[in-house]
Amino acid sequence: MRVKVILAILWSFGMAYALFSPASNVPNIPKFYGSDKVIHFGMFAGMAILWSRVIREKVDIKYKNSIKLFTNYLVLWIFIAILTEYLQRLVPGRSFDYFDIITNIVGVIIGTGIFIYLNKRGSVLV
Repeated sequence: MRVKVILAILWSFGMAYALFSPASNVPNIPKFYGSDKVIHFGMFAGMAILWSRVIREKVDIKYKNSIKLFTNYLVLWIFIAILTEYLQRLVPGRSFDYFDIITNIVGVIIGTGIFIYLNKRGSVLV
């Protein structure tokens, strides 16, 4: 359990650093068309999967109630996905982008869906 919590927290801090560092501090990675969107998608899908693992172990519930629980968390993660993009406007060299919001939300939804699918199948990954 502790490892899952630590991993989720480290992922969240890494996301915060990546999202809220001034543009001049962002490492120069090879770019291709849409690379920014791939990174946003991956960060938010990863966040949803890792925190879902923590939630699942923290709360021992039946499958029917787990859908309701993960739906509630999904709403929270979508809020975070939108909020982070608005807060980026305050960071030097960063800008607001509606497509980043959409990508963040899609990442959260697909990440949560992947978790629910793997959890339902009893995968060792979750």
